[in-house]
Amino acid sequence: MRRVTPEIRAEIEQLVTEHHWLLDHGQADQLHTLYAEDAVSTGPLGTMEGRDAIKAWGERRITVDAGLVRHFSGGTRLAFVDGVLCGTTYYMTFRDSQPDPLHPASVGEFREQYVQVDGRWLIHRREIAPIFGGANAAAHAQRLAAGERS
Repeated sequence: MRRVTPEIRAEIEQLVTEHHWLLDHGQADQLHTLYAEDAVSTGPLGTMEGRDAIKAWGERRITVDAGLVRHFSGGTRLAFVDGVLCGTTYYMTFRDSQPDPLHPASVGEFREQYVQVDGRWLIHRREIAPIFGGANAAAHAQRLAAGERS
């Protein structure tokens, strides 16, 4: 059975951190570079299939005033399951548009599968699973889709 080495853990944690940073700092149009060509992402925003769909979403996302948003994550569990590197990362999302921006708008899990392409780990599957605040996450996704400020 393949083992998660400290090097693999560091690469995956950096991948997840970079994803949050790009999203939180107005660079969602670059998120697709963190995904495999045939990646699938599902969650409150719906399902995006393929890197091109993720790129199109990111390009739309930077044109919408989503307000100030910050994602915090941790507690990443990594394991090889049937030869596939899988991870679960806990997250909290904060938004300045919340009635009390010091309380998370959403708390949940990123459930991911990773693939190594040309020596670089990429996201192959991502499920955004709100555990608390799912209604907030869904409403936020609808406002963004409508082009409204969150």
